[in-house]
Amino acid sequence: MSNLSLAGWLERLEQLHPSAIDLGLSRCGEVAQRLDLVDTGIITATVAGTNGKGTTVAVMESVLSTSGVRCGAFTSPHLIRFNERIRVDGQEVSDETIVAAFEAIERAREEISLTYFEFGALAALWIFKTFDVQYQLLEVGLGGRLDAVNIIDADVTVITAIGLDHQEWLGETLDAIAVEKCGIARRDVSCVVADVKAPDSVFRELTRRGAKPVVVGENYQYDERVYRSSRGVSIEWELAPGVLGINAGAALAALDVLGVSLSSEIIATAMANLNLQGRRERRQLRDIEVILDVAHNPDAAVQLKEFLQAQPPAEHTVAVFAVMSDKDCHDMISALEGLIDFWCLPAGVGGPRGQAPSVLSKLISDESAVYTSFSSAWDSALARVGARGRVVVFGSFFTVGEGLAALDNAAAAHLEVGL
Repeated sequence: MSNLSLAGWLERLEQLHPSAIDLGLSRCGEVAQRLDLVDTGIITATVAGTNGKGTTVAVMESVLSTSGVRCGAFTSPHLIRFNERIRVDGQEVSDETIVAAFEAIERAREEISLTYFEFGALAALWIFKTFDVQYQLLEVGLGGRLDAVNIIDADVTVITAIGLDHQEWLGETLDAIAVEKCGIARRDVSCVVADVKAPDSVFRELTRRGAKPVVVGENYQYDERVYRSSRGVSIEWELAPGVLGINAGAALAALDVLGVSLSSEIIATAMANLNLQGRRERRQLRDIEVILDVAHNPDAAVQLKEFLQAQPPAEHTVAVFAVMSDKDCHDMISALEGLIDFWCLPAGVGGPRGQAPSVLSKLISDESAVYTSFSSAWDSALARVGARGRVVVFGSFFTVGEGLAALDNAAAAHLEVGL
């Protein structure tokens, strides 16, 4: 397999395991043991939750990098490039580095079958060990208890906001989902609970597991201007665009647990350096404002609604919306109806898992139209919105990735014609 490019490897990984999701630790754990990736001495933070995991990791990553601490971050999914999932000191690692990791995993796994995500998680751990990072920040892909990153015993864990999502894998109720998320907790290890609305089952499960809860509102506080640690230290901050206080607060609380030195100066620099793509991200395309958000469940759609309501009103707002078929599309649409003047619904986004736009159109009471591709929906949205209008691209990472690519193409075309 040494002649495969990264693109070739990724295509192969998509076909290698009989199912895209196969929760469990035994297969991934065995390969990690063979590669000596489990007890590396790297300080580890593991982050689970329904919404805000990637943001929490990104804030921790930026603070550590600003502090001159060598760190690795593993997040998923990606928006445009697989390399986004594995970063060292805030920079995506190269294709060659990922391929070397995949080759090492392939040699070690022998008869063991691994999913696409498990290959990625093991690659991140291999790269972090190879690059001799001091800290590794691991985002849970699905759930917590049986997710691949849970093969590592973390030095601190974080539970972000919990909502109804992936019920077919995690359970039908918030309580059941919360128990799965808390599976990353360890006895006598601090677990940051970021959400003031966390279900009671979170605390029952943490108690059962012997973890030490670090709870927002009790052990640390935050508002739009100040973070206050459990030690009574107040740090002024200005949140980076797209970053919610719930996630930034959890990130600082976790770093505080790990003994990382925090100051207003470090946090200010970290926030200024943080470029968080696809989280209520505002871009400008000529005289059209484009907002991109990876909101992919009802709770995230409500957050997007609140964000839009806080912005100056646009003359016309058009959505480009595509979502996975396992999501609660009805409640996502309901959250945004009334703020959207027209919905452009592209087919083909997200592959076989994508929801058919004809299904979505039946759930929308506002005006909408179905398109054969993202590009045709995007072109229609730009044409419909007119000058000083707003286009909102949301529904999944796939959707926002398409939107970012379209913006990059528009910028490249703008340069080519010398405008």
